[in-house]
Amino acid sequence: MARVFFAWELGGDLGHARRVLAVAHGLRALGHETAFAFRDLTALGASDASLEGFAAPWLAQPALPNASPLNASEILLNRGFGDGQGLAGALRAWRGLFDLWKPDLLVADFAPGALLAARAAGLKRIALGSGFSTPPARDPMPALRSWTAIEDGALRTLDTRLLTGVRDAFARLEKTDAAPASAAELFRAEGELLCTWPEIDPFGPREADYVGPQDDAGDGAREAWRGERRPRILAYLKPRDQRFAAVVGAIGAVAGEGIVAAPGLPAPHAQSLSTATVRVLGGPVALAPLLAGADLCVCHSGPGTVAHALAAGVPLALLPQQLEQYLVGRRVVTSGCGVMVAPDAPAPEFDAWLAQALAQPSLRAAATASPLVGRKPESAAAWIAARLAQ
Repeated sequence: MARVFFAWELGGDLGHARRVLAVAHGLRALGHETAFAFRDLTALGASDASLEGFAAPWLAQPALPNASPLNASEILLNRGFGDGQGLAGALRAWRGLFDLWKPDLLVADFAPGALLAARAAGLKRIALGSGFSTPPARDPMPALRSWTAIEDGALRTLDTRLLTGVRDAFARLEKTDAAPASAAELFRAEGELLCTWPEIDPFGPREADYVGPQDDAGDGAREAWRGERRPRILAYLKPRDQRFAAVVGAIGAVAGEGIVAAPGLPAPHAQSLSTATVRVLGGPVALAPLLAGADLCVCHSGPGTVAHALAAGVPLALLPQQLEQYLVGRRVVTSGCGVMVAPDAPAPEFDAWLAQALAQPSLRAAATASPLVGRKPESAAAWIAARLAQ
């Protein structure tokens, strides 16, 4: 029996937690013990008292972070990793959790502090994520916006700033010999599993261990299309998006039938937005049965939803909210399988935008010809659990 510690620090979506929880349940089914250190402990599920959770150590952020980080090093600088003294304190807190729980293995989903602490402690570690949190190991760390000309010198400066802070922290811990030798090493682990496909990897295809999205397209409420009216639009949206109401209204204007899944939306609000042709639901829905009959999928370009839509041959209308989603969306648009509104772009007339997407037969043709059609994850969460248990 092994003890596996899961960590999640960065990223504003509970998809990180759902991914590792599925793997953890697989490990528990094999008889292993698990514990969690999450930035948001509510993601563990209040009803499951058997899950042992800790608050992930948190770093003070600089007063003036760069809102448009150039590379992964600057993302960590924005999170306080350039402050050696503060980082040393966070690493001591991680080490305290490791000493308390005594894991055999760390599984980190966008948890760079946990990875560094495990390096210092000599603990085996696995990096799990959608690709964005495990950037390619290059020198310098690759630019996040490849379409913008950026001097290598600017990227190297960021790498050096980050590495200086990290080495200072390791020196304070008297672990100088364990300090990473390059910025790229900060993100490395003994095993790295990318829960996406090469075609929608934010950094493009690379030599990596791709295992596909680790969320089940059959999870969620079982809904069904109620009639034969076309077009059918399936939307998976966050109700906090300021464009939400406008998009729901546009779906009602152009769809023969629409279903909008908006997890977290209060039931009375969902009901008030529903019409004779559009159902708005305040919880997750099973994607597989609905995508099988959909003409268009509207979403924020999360890699899991995108992968499931393209596996079903359904074109996409994308509304990314942040950089990772935008990078995935660029891959979709480049393949001809979708259209996109950038996060910083003016909002279009959404009814015209959706009508135009539906009127482009090339989108449907590209989606049905996508190499992702019919593709399922080569490893379910249980398979990853079995691999980790080795």
